Amino acid sequence: MRNTAATRYGNRGYRADGMTTSMESRTGSLAVAREAPRSSSSLRWGALLRIARQQARDAMLGWAPYLVAALAVLIAVVLVYNAIRFTAESGLNIVANPFSLPLQTAASLALLYVTVEATLAIARPREHGSLQVLFFAPVDVSVLIGAHFVSGIVVYLLFLLLLAPPLSLLAWVTNFVVPVALLWGVLLTVLVAGLAVAFGLFLSAAAPSGRAAILLLVAATLLLLIVQGGYAALLNIPPTSRYYDALLFLRVLLRNVHELLLWFSPFRMLDAMLDAALRADWAALLQYSGAAVGGTVAWLAAAVWALRRRGVLP
Repeated sequence: MRNTAATRYGNRGYRADGMTTSMESRTGSLAVAREAPRSSSSLRWGALLRIARQQARDAMLGWAPYLVAALAVLIAVVLVYNAIRFTAESGLNIVANPFSLPLQTAASLALLYVTVEATLAIARPREHGSLQVLFFAPVDVSVLIGAHFVSGIVVYLLFLLLLAPPLSLLAWVTNFVVPVALLWGVLLTVLVAGLAVAFGLFLSAAAPSGRAAILLLVAATLLLLIVQGGYAALLNIPPTSRYYDALLFLRVLLRNVHELLLWFSPFRMLDAMLDAALRADWAALLQYSGAAVGGTVAWLAAAVWALRRRGVLP
């Protein structure tokens, strides 16, 4: 009787003793259902890392990062030479923070480089018609944006490692002391680099072409420079001038915009973060770090939305 029951209902999940295995079947199906998303997420994560690794490798095998690094070292040498010359001519024995400006300039150039690379990361392959090929793999919009973001952070870190030996040699030759707090500030600029890369990815996803993305980046940079330069020029107007009161409204407006850009502009945040690190103001560093992380998440979400809206076709 048991053999007959097993033969008759063997394909329906019955045991040879006549007891059903429906609970085991449901448990097995639930296990498969739980493993499927995990397998899909692992494939997406693997695709993200592969794209990020390939993008970082292509960037570091090109000539552009080394040219920018050489320019950063050259500017650092000029700034240090000016500090030494000023010390000799003025008769001073101590110069306050002589290595702050060279490090700030080098980090700014690295920030500019990864921002430009992120601005062209999506717009250029979409313009050439090669972006849609990626989506035949286990790649979606979030994976693509995340891969380019990780690539930008890795390139920024490699850029800092590339600048470390020549700047350390320069500090050793000139006997200039680099404060430890300033080095911690340079490490925290990775968060600012994330903000810059995320903003560049948004421009790249929203722009119709690579040229348009670069023009948008140039326009945003010029706006920042105009606000900073205009505010500095208005501050230099002496109170005794007849134009001082007439330009009060414009001065207050530019001051508010200038303070607002501190929380949105990567370059303004870079200057403020290094200055706070030099003063060992850890509360300000924590505020800037939180603002950088929040801005990064917002720009990445905007980049995902823009790419979904714009599409992968030119």
